Amino acid sequence: MRIGVYGSAAGEINEESGAKAREIGREIILRGHDLITGAGSGLPYDAVKAACEARTNQKGRIIGYSPAVSLEEHLDFGMPIEGFDSFSFIDENFSYLLKGARLKLRNVFSVNSCDSTVFISGRIGSMNEFTNAYDMGKNIGILTGTEG
Repeated sequence: MRIGVYGSAAGEINEESGAKAREIGREIILRGHDLITGAGSGLPYDAVKAACEARTNQKGRIIGYSPAVSLEEHLDFGMPIEGFDSFSFIDENFSYLLKGARLKLRNVFSVNSCDSTVFISGRIGSMNEFTNAYDMGKNIGILTGTEG
């Protein structure tokens, strides 16, 4: 199963939400599922780091969907690379798009690749991922008590 973890990547993030994100990441990988994120920072990256640390086998993969067209550009965006097994980049044919448009395109591709999604806190970007998940008929979990 491929499970997407989405949520706050910026702004004030409380420790309780971070702890819940880490717990979700650990459980996804320990159960042998793939963890999908938007390849950014914040709560989804907390899940990535915890999944990477908890991994005891190679059953589950950690995959980041980047708004960049290459690893070099991904780093130029200031996005993390550690902990991911692989990245899915935006096709070079979309390199002309503004960064904001590529972020939303990345959301569509990321959510489309999931069987289920989990939302932890979040702002407008997470709302975009949520509406994509809803429109695509994905299983949606909302972690309550995490603000956003």
